[in-house]
Amino acid sequence: MALLAADFEIIDANDAFLQATGLRPEDVVGHNAFEVVPKMPEDPGGKPKWTALEAALTTGRREVCQLQRYDIEDKAHPGVFEERYWSSVVAPIHGLGAEVEVLELSAREVTPIIDQFRKLQGEAG
Repeated sequence: MALLAADFEIIDANDAFLQATGLRPEDVVGHNAFEVVPKMPEDPGGKPKWTALEAALTTGRREVCQLQRYDIEDKAHPGVFEERYWSSVVAPIHGLGAEVEVLELSAREVTPIIDQFRKLQGEAG
């Protein structure tokens, strides 16, 4: 889980978020989310990626992504990305003026489930 300001600056992140991304608190807190975990340039269909964070901020509504590919850069090999899959929810938190002031990102990595499914598909084929 991570909390972000409306400008996508990360306010805080829990240990599970840090472990999943391979980052330290000082690499995350106070930094823009898209600098910490860059947006993938395109979805599999070749369209620009509109993230759940951007959608929740723009619409002011909760965004649920049951399955989304969002690769993470391998910190040991800059420029090399590891294929990852996530299930996430972004909840906008509105201030007194009804504007979105904070975004709560709750993401669960489901890559091991996808890998297991692919393995089973390979065995069945």
